[in-house]
Parts: sequence; structure tokens; C-alpha cells
Amino acid sequence: MNKLQPIQRLTEDELSSLGLKSGLEIHQQLEGKKLFCSCPTTIRDDKPDFIIKRKLRASTGELGKTDLAAEAESKKEKQFTYEAYNDTTCLVELDEAPPQNLNQEALNTALGLGKIFNMTFPDKVKVMRKIVIDGSNTSGFQRTTLIATDGLLEQNSKITIETVCLEEDSAKIIEETPENKKYNLSRLGIPLIEIATGPDLKTPLQVKETAEFIGTILRSFPNVKRGLGTIRQDVNVSIKEGVRVEIKGAQDLKLIPTIVEYESIRQKNMLNLFQELKKRKAKVNTNVIDLSKELKNSSSKVIQQGLSKKEGCVLGIQLQNFSGLIGFEVQPGRRFGSELSDHAKTMGVKGLFHSDELPNYGITQEEKDLIAKKLSCKENDAFIILSDSKLIAQKAIEKVIARAQDLSLRKCVRMARPDGTSSYLRPMPGSSRMYPETDLKSIEIDPSKIVLPKLLSERIKELQTKFDLTEDIAKKLIKEEIDLTSLAETYPNIKPAYMLDYYFSFPSMIKKKYNEEIDVKKYAHKLFSKLNKNQITKEAIPELLLKLIKDQEINYENYKPLSIKDVEKEIKEMISQNKNLPKGALMGKIMLKYAGKIDGKEINKLVSEQLK
Repeated sequence: MNKLQPIQRLTEDELSSLGLKSGLEIHQQLEGKKLFCSCPTTIRDDKPDFIIKRKLRASTGELGKTDLAAEAESKKEKQFTYEAYNDTTCLVELDEAPPQNLNQEALNTALGLGKIFNMTFPDKVKVMRKIVIDGSNTSGFQRTTLIATDGLLEQNSKITIETVCLEEDSAKIIEETPENKKYNLSRLGIPLIEIATGPDLKTPLQVKETAEFIGTILRSFPNVKRGLGTIRQDVNVSIKEGVRVEIKGAQDLKLIPTIVEYESIRQKNMLNLFQELKKRKAKVNTNVIDLSKELKNSSSKVIQQGLSKKEGCVLGIQLQNFSGLIGFEVQPGRRFGSELSDHAKTMGVKGLFHSDELPNYGITQEEKDLIAKKLSCKENDAFIILSDSKLIAQKAIEKVIARAQDLSLRKCVRMARPDGTSSYLRPMPGSSRMYPETDLKSIEIDPSKIVLPKLLSERIKELQTKFDLTEDIAKKLIKEEIDLTSLAETYPNIKPAYMLDYYFSFPSMIKKKYNEEIDVKKYAHKLFSKLNKNQITKEAIPELLLKLIKDQEINYENYKPLSIKDVEKEIKEMISQNKNLPKGALMGKIMLKYAGKIDGKEINKLVSEQLK
């Protein structure tokens, strides 16, 4: 019986003793025009104007070798379908025309980042082709340009910035089947800044803080795209006895510490697992057995879906002395069987079953015993089965065999999952995928001519000092692009504190009181202008906002401020007629009549004097 216990959580000290090293690759989209043509950087989801289809194959790089990642993709033999638009894509995106000159504004932003990080620049930059044949580029390669190297980011500790690159973003994937991948081309070619740090980050929290800090620097540039999906963080993680693994898709900064910890856990658990398998002298029987007849009447939906395909089959392999270890947890909620399944899925199958989890999923104990007998499994053996068309199933089972035979960690690219765990995507690419772009000349650069924007961190401190704000409020103003300095200069008769209430308190107050959603930015200048000229009162603004969002006709004369002297006689009379009312009730009665026309403080003062 297996006594190996999985690691489920690690403290900061435990991660340090494991030799955790981490680094970041941050990808930021830029606004304006695409990198090698004049198409807009608008990402679309609407119906395309036309569709094209392609097939791609792996080619050798400049060194005469084929990249492992490209070769793995090529074996999938997929067809790629691309949705395109007449006004958002052109012949460059379709790979029917050579690239135009590199976008100068995007280049200036990349050079500016290099200056901020005190990096070294070449005299000329050269566009390179990076082989990528997963369909995300119609050409089978991504154009990328090394802009600067050997920089430094000084935060709480010194962090190296290894490279800043400028490259074209990939097409946006829409759907995938075992035979086809569909992409939308509107994203292809958008300028993308890539910032790569060294493996200097030692704790999960430091990785998050560094990503956040670099993101703040990026947002200092005016042509940086904003919004979900415009910035993507890839996290590199390794431990002392492990290997470097790149985890893609970490869009949520809050999830980054969990991703780093869980990958460290996975590597350590896998190392412990491999040690146990070696101790057991575990071995993979590479003889693949067809189990279609044995499972033809199975109630498992997965098995029946596979058998229903053209040349559908069920294939199985014996894993000698693996019993109890296929179900070994390598990350919270993910087992060694999940890792094997990830490799099988790269060939298009939905997944696999292993003996440690059966009977289950419609497979009975009787069927499990029948499979074990057919595969000649002994007491300490395990088995894997999967179902699909014969061609896909055969490729998938070969992937499983290769991974199960290799009792070592592999450098690879993984995809972050919503819970912080990750799944295998592909092998780690290498230098063999790079070669020069033959359609573009080298570009001479002069970083000394680049004018840097004021950093976001400086703007935050300035706002804090000028208006006596908390850091959170200053950050919120910048994030929501509210220029409080300009507003204060334009409307000097309105206190900045009231403007903050207008932007940050009024929406929730109106939602809570009137159940209405409102974009207060839309009406700010209109209302501030009238308030600044004393044409309306502050108290009237919530009511005016309600009328504005409902497109009601407004007579602003009805909201013109009144002097307390104009209504003093009427208020005194109301007080005289309601002497028995408590002050609060009396104030409510008066405010009901004059709310939005007179400052409530003035009414309160008059009522207090009259009630003495």
C-alpha cells in the first residue's frame, strides 16, 4: 500500500529551503496602429467579413534544427480557420503581403521602458521571426524585436530586467476541436511589449509585487492599452532540484502567489513520486491493447462517445508497479493522472481513465477487473485507458507512454487554471525557432532622443501631496482617468473633496437609494459648470443626475440657489406652526420644501436660533 504523502501547502521558509526561484514575462498591448501595418488595434467579436483556412508545418531555424515545441504542434496535423474583417485586417495579417515599416510610436515606448530600467541598447535593432505553428499566426511565425538588455529594477531588492522586446500579438483563439482551431485575426499584429525579469524573485508575494510595480510603470505611457486581457503575465518557476517551468495566463495579480506556490508544490511532489517509482522499479509496458470489445457495452459516456466516432476504439496500457501512484496528488485537486491526461489531451482526446480512480464514471468493478485481466495486470500494477478515433487515440496513448516512462521533471510551458493550479501545454521552446526577418531592414535607434512620460508613481505622490489624499484614492483617480488637478483649476468654486464624493460616492448612493446605475463621468462637466457659477446647489445634484439618466427635460431655474433671507419669513412661519415637533422632524419638513435650493447648514442654523 502506498505510504507516500503529498505536500499540500508550503510556508515561505519551506519555499526558501526548496530554493524557489521565479521570474516574470510581462506582455502589454499598445494602442494606435498595428506593429507592421496601418490597421487599427481594435479587438472584435462580431461576425467576420470573410474566412480563410490554412495548414502549417514546422521548419528548421537558423541553426538548422527544428524547435521541439514547433515539432510537437506539427504532429497534431490540425487545420486552422481564421475570421477576418475588411477594415481591421489587411494582407499583412493574412500573410499575403510583406510587413510595412515597424510602428515608430510603439518602438519609442519600448525604448522608453529600456531607459527607465537603465538598459543597454544596440546601435540597430533587427526584427526576427520566431517559429510558432499552433495557428496563432497565419505565417507560422511571430515577428519579434530585441530592444534592450541588462537592466535593473530597484524595488525592495534589486531585480534584473533581462530583456525588453517589441513583438506582434497573436490571433485570438475562438474554439478548438481535435481537427481544427478557429482564430479571430483582429488581435493579430497589435504591438506587444515583452519585459522579462531575471530569476531573482524568491517568494510568491515578491512575484506579485514586482508584476504590480512593472504594470504601474507601463501604465505611465499614454499609448498603453487598458482593460482586462490587455496585460498578461507569464510566471517562470523552479526549485533547487527541479526545472524551469513557464506558466502562462496569469491575468489576475491576486492569483500569482498561489500559482508560484502550487508549481513549487507540484515539482517537489513529482520528484518524490519519481523517487518512489524508481524504488518500486516501476515500468511502462509499451504494448498497447485494444479494449473496444471488452467495453463495447459500457455505460460510460466518455467510452461510448469515443466508440461512436469513425474507427472509434478504446486503447489501454499496463503500468507495472504504479498501483496507488497514478492517483497521487501533485497539486491541490490534481493528480499524477491529471498530468498524464494533459499530455494525452494535446493530441485531441477529452481525457483518460486510470485504475486508481475506478470503478467510477460509468465503468463498473466488473469492467475494471476485465480490463486488468486483458492487460495482464498484477496486484501492484495500474493501467490507463482512453477512447477516441483510432488515429487520435494512438497518438494520445503514445504521449502518455512517453511521459510515464520519463521519471524526471521536464522543462515545459503550462497554462494557469482559475484555482492557481496549472496544466501542461507544450515543451519549452528553444533557440532553434529564431531566424532573421528577411523582409525588413535593421533600424538605427537613438534612445537619447526619447522623452519619458511622468511615471505613475510620481503622479500618485503629487496628487497625495497637493490634495491631501490617501494612496488608494490617488491611484483610483489615475486608474479611472479623473484629472483632479485640471478639474480644480477649471472649477475653483467647488472643493476637490466634493468632486471626490461626486465620482466615488454618488454612484453607490444612487444605486442604493433609487436602484439606478449611473455613469457620473458623463455628466460631470455639465453639472460642475453650473455649480461653479452658483446656478444650482450641491443638494440638487443627485436629483438632477436622476433626471439626466432618464433624459427628462430640466428647468435649471427651479434648482437655482436661494438666499436664506429670501425664505426666512416662510421658515419662521413653519417653525411657529410646528412648535411641538422635535427638531429633527421639523428640519425634515423644511428640507422637504427647500432641499436643493438652500444650503442645509443655513436652514439648520436658523431653526436652532428660533427654537432657543
